[in-house]
Amino acid sequence: MPTLNDAQSALERHFGFSRFREGQADVIGAVLAGQDVIVVMPTGGGKSLCYQLPALLFPGVTLVISPLIALMKDQVDALNARGIPATYINSSLAYDDVTARLRGMARGDYRLVYVAPERFRNARFVESLKGCEISLFAVDEAHCISQWGHDFRPDYLRLREAAEALGRPQIIALTATATPQVRSDIAKQLGLKQPSPFIAGFDRHNLTLRVEPWKKENERLTLAYQIIKRAKGTGIIYCSTRKAVDDVAGKLQRLGLTVGAYHAGLDEAKRSRMQDYFMAGDLNAIVATNAFGMGVDKPDLRFVTHYNLPGSIEAYYQEVGRAGRDGLPSICTLLFNYVDTRTHEFFIEGSYPPRGVIEQVYSCLLSQKLETVYLSPREIMPRIGTRNEIAISSALIYLEKAGHIDRGQGRDQGVRMIDRAPVGELKVDWEDIALHEAAERRKLREMVNFADHKKCLRQFILRYFGDRKEAANCRCSNCQPKLKWGEAVVELKKEQPSASVVEAAPVKVGPRALSDEEHLAARKILSCIARMEGKFAKGMVAGVLRGSNAKNIIANGLDQLSTYGLLKQHSQDDLTRFINALIVADCVKQTGGVYPTISLTTLGQAVMRDQTRVELDLEAVEADTSDEEITLPPDYSETREQTYALYQQGFSVNEVAEKRGLKPSTIETHLAALIEEGREINVADLVDAEDRALIEAAAARRGLEGARAIKDELPERIGYGAIRFVVADLRRRQKD
Repeated sequence: MPTLNDAQSALERHFGFSRFREGQADVIGAVLAGQDVIVVMPTGGGKSLCYQLPALLFPGVTLVISPLIALMKDQVDALNARGIPATYINSSLAYDDVTARLRGMARGDYRLVYVAPERFRNARFVESLKGCEISLFAVDEAHCISQWGHDFRPDYLRLREAAEALGRPQIIALTATATPQVRSDIAKQLGLKQPSPFIAGFDRHNLTLRVEPWKKENERLTLAYQIIKRAKGTGIIYCSTRKAVDDVAGKLQRLGLTVGAYHAGLDEAKRSRMQDYFMAGDLNAIVATNAFGMGVDKPDLRFVTHYNLPGSIEAYYQEVGRAGRDGLPSICTLLFNYVDTRTHEFFIEGSYPPRGVIEQVYSCLLSQKLETVYLSPREIMPRIGTRNEIAISSALIYLEKAGHIDRGQGRDQGVRMIDRAPVGELKVDWEDIALHEAAERRKLREMVNFADHKKCLRQFILRYFGDRKEAANCRCSNCQPKLKWGEAVVELKKEQPSASVVEAAPVKVGPRALSDEEHLAARKILSCIARMEGKFAKGMVAGVLRGSNAKNIIANGLDQLSTYGLLKQHSQDDLTRFINALIVADCVKQTGGVYPTISLTTLGQAVMRDQTRVELDLEAVEADTSDEEITLPPDYSETREQTYALYQQGFSVNEVAEKRGLKPSTIETHLAALIEEGREINVADLVDAEDRALIEAAAARRGLEGARAIKDELPERIGYGAIRFVVADLRRRQKD
């Protein structure tokens, strides 16, 4: 069996790192010892290395199951660039390509193969894998297998059976967020054998967590305004509804701030434009729903503000985790008033309506005494005396899942009565609805408990996720209540009250004098930055100082610098943390943009020459985690990802539209884009064979650019949605 020493050598040889990150060595050691493992690490914490490194030491191939089809190619390209043979199998490939890669797996050509979970629907695919030596079965985004997780995917439930069909290789399950209940469910659903759980990396020193109570709406707006004005950079303000986004963005714009708005109700061109402005640093802030964030890799976010209470700790920490990915200090503020729980209560009641509401909706349909009932959820509302339209839509979904009704698709929006069963004999799974409602309410209570917590907020987060680390030198609003951004009082316009701020008070944490050894290390770092002439990022500087043999360092001749290997006793993380502290101390300046570079300031030059010394706050910064992240493709869209997730759960176009509050035509546009992208979507489920043949024939005559021209040649019954789907599939084939 390979040892941890072997893994340490492979880490340096293949990845150029001198030391493991927090938690990685323990996980890899357990994997090398043959154990099933559950890994819970936040995004950017280095989860991928926990299976990539063992894959290089084990015989055969490591199978990586990942739902992020759009990112597979990036992951594989990154591995291939390091000389690691890897590939992927998903719907973007032609049949011959899939066959060729399966043959390559059987020959042992690859160490890692990424596969979408949807592939395991196909028994022939599983059968074809039996000729391969699979030593490790890595399940990424493992929370997707749990109905108690935040992103349940039914296709994940096939993985246990697939693993057993392949001889039950060792399994490692990885996720960024998983409560004890979800971890237990992951182990159960995957059939893990006495799994070793590893939870680490949730502590982010550079994020200052603050809860600011408010009583009046103007007070909340004032707090948001102050945060934006004092921030030395861009940030995100999260709101819980589209209406709130438009309202808050409008008010902040009237106060003179350059603020954008982003939510799923805006047209795609406007959302794309806002995201471009935000990424370019042209906005003070972007006000958004949680539709914004997953596709945003902007490492220099200086603040994340929650204008409304999030619905769960998982959602909250995922969103604040988008701040400070460059390791520099960032402030994360929750503006709290208990009134915000009402919005979440409304959504919970709508998603999991009481039994009485579902029975009333069914009784209303029965009372029409028609085979097909043409009543919309809004029309049903007054008939049963409820104001929650979401609850009506959810009730119809539950009734359809139970087999009592069939909701029409496309132009036929009628509800067809299937069995007209008595109200008392409905086959709805009442217990399942009640359990999920209770779980959502429990998550909301935990979020309120966090907002009301009187002790360390960082410690609360660590304990919630099961991380046993102690939160030392915390700057949260409970540990350091007087620690504010002490700047001049901001006067808002007349319609708003004057804002007040508590000036920064002496605290136990903060910059300190450097030892002689630390001062010498700072001078060496600054000297290296000077010799790299402001052309490179801090990750490259750290690599040069460590004496890394990375291809980009050698290719740029940086191994010839006199500072090459000067601090080889330090890790990459240690050095980037030190560089971040120098940036905060104004010894080093960093450019903005996607590829920020660093150079010396006048103060930095003086320190380098030993003409002066500076104090550094090494506890307030983190290592740069943004370099560890996969760059999302330019056409990535979070709103499409949400549509895809619901479609993969078996919801129809109309159901997805109802759940997301969008028009069916918008959902059709999302699915068409996903089809063209090569996602696992079976066009035959969306368009019948006869209509598809007619559309393809019309497209052959009129081309693929104009849907209207194709529509003119088709029978009236064929809508634009079907045309979009077929045209998207034809375009995908052309690309292939």
